[in-house]
Amino acid sequence: MTTTDTIAALALGVAVVAAVAAIGSWKAARNANGAAQTLSRIEQQRLHADLTPDFHCTILANEARSTAMLRVHLEGPPGLLSHRAIEITVSIRNDNPHRGDGPRLAGTATPEQVRAHIWGPWKFSADGRDHTGRTVAPQQLAVGEWTRYGLTPTSPPLWSASTTDDWRRDYVNAPVRLSITARSKDSEWTVPLEVPVTIETAA
Repeated sequence: MTTTDTIAALALGVAVVAAVAAIGSWKAARNANGAAQTLSRIEQQRLHADLTPDFHCTILANEARSTAMLRVHLEGPPGLLSHRAIEITVSIRNDNPHRGDGPRLAGTATPEQVRAHIWGPWKFSADGRDHTGRTVAPQQLAVGEWTRYGLTPTSPPLWSASTTDDWRRDYVNAPVRLSITARSKDSEWTVPLEVPVTIETAA
């Protein structure tokens, strides 16, 4: 092998080593970047979970159970103070999440009709409610503040054989199942709650 050949071989070897080193550096950088993105995503998820709104809700019905008042208090967490007011939307969930999932018999209500009906003791009567009384319009609420909504008793669905008295008797001690959706600064939380009903007694 001539000197020229030797130099060429050495140059090729150096080039190969450099290429391998470059590939290794690229892979290391890609792995480090992936790890950093994963850590950042985990941290964002942790911060999002730490800021989940903490609601305290009460429902007080009159003695005749003809009207009730839902009070929603945003208790925290303190980290939400920097967000100022957050937007909340309060909805009523059905007593069973699987309502309407079963097989449909001929002549019976459709699954959509079943799910649309409020299966529970109370619905919203407050201004801004939807046509079913399941959801009220969004509003702003700050940590440490509260709001309230009027409620009225529900009725059995039109296709049901139950009387209104039977329907209300079935739900007489049932809690109201709520879902509160909160939004602030591109973040969103959904908080499920079950709120017992307290009956106001005559003084």
